[in-house]
Amino acid sequence: MMEQKLILILLTYFNRPKLVRNTLNSILKANVNHQNWKLIFGDDGSPIPGEPIVREILSDHIHQVEFIRKETTLDEKIAKGISLGKYANDILKETNAEIAVPLNDDDQLHPEYLSNLNYYLTECPDVLYCYSNIHLYNPLTQKAEDVTCLKGPYNSYTEPMNLYGKCDASQVAWRVSCNTELGAWFSESTASGNPKMPWATNTDAEFFNQLYEKCGPAYYSGFVSQYKGIHDYQLLWHKKANANELKEYITEANKLAGDKF
Repeated sequence: MMEQKLILILLTYFNRPKLVRNTLNSILKANVNHQNWKLIFGDDGSPIPGEPIVREILSDHIHQVEFIRKETTLDEKIAKGISLGKYANDILKETNAEIAVPLNDDDQLHPEYLSNLNYYLTECPDVLYCYSNIHLYNPLTQKAEDVTCLKGPYNSYTEPMNLYGKCDASQVAWRVSCNTELGAWFSESTASGNPKMPWATNTDAEFFNQLYEKCGPAYYSGFVSQYKGIHDYQLLWHKKANANELKEYITEANKLAGDKF
């Protein structure tokens, strides 16, 4: 039987208590096929904390969970472009996991993703990081298990490549050695990308550039990684909104959180 590598799941959460339940339940489904994982639950200062939900749903796996909460005001985020990148880097420096994958609170893991990833990176020792297919779905109106379409631009590539501008973070997994041995790290502030709109830098894309520069091209795995949530209430910091528009958007999202999320 193949050894199960320890997989680090980096989950970011902001004020989506209803959607994150689906996300957490998807980890339980993936656990059926691959039990060796650790979840880093990064709460980005949400007015509705996610930790109680994690403790409820993952009660039998709470020893596999580490909680991080960043107490940063919206004004500080706007002024400094503070991101969860620093926290992710700190975790990656200390972890004994071999593989890392990102997960958002409106996305879901494919139930076979962790096991497929373990098999693929075991059988392909020269592959440092890879990208997979994703299913796009609206978590407000659809159930992930009912979505099977693999069409669309996110599923257009099969060749080794730089992922910048071509893939979503939900498609990507990497060996932690890419960070600790080869020096590919997340940006710890988005302010360097656009001083006038520090939230407008796509942190994932910048990390993809780091991976390409330090580790070479990403390879295509051939399987499905996640169900990517596409809906009206996403907090997309890289959208070209000014500070006032961004504050209004966050305010409305917070109002809706109790009902919609």
